[in-house]
Amino acid sequence: MKDNAELFRTLDGLVAGWCDRRCLKALRAMLPGYPLTSPLTDGWGALLTALQDVRASAGKEMTDEERRTVDECIRVVDQAVHRR
Repeated sequence: MKDNAELFRTLDGLVAGWCDRRCLKALRAMLPGYPLTSPLTDGWGALLTALQDVRASAGKEMTDEERRTVDECIRVVDQAVHRR
């Protein structure tokens, strides 16, 4: 992903798809961290935790493509949090 706008569009798409399919485990895990409540490191940290929780608890609800997308989002957000 080249910028935050693309990351947020991707996350919006994931959440919309999960809403349409009623993937409640994924939504429950994601919503504490997204949308960002703070543009500072604590907000990005909450988003990282939420994405990791989605991967850990909702894997069976997601498609293979969604799992790959969540993994990519985790990498991007981890880099933002840890300034890599």
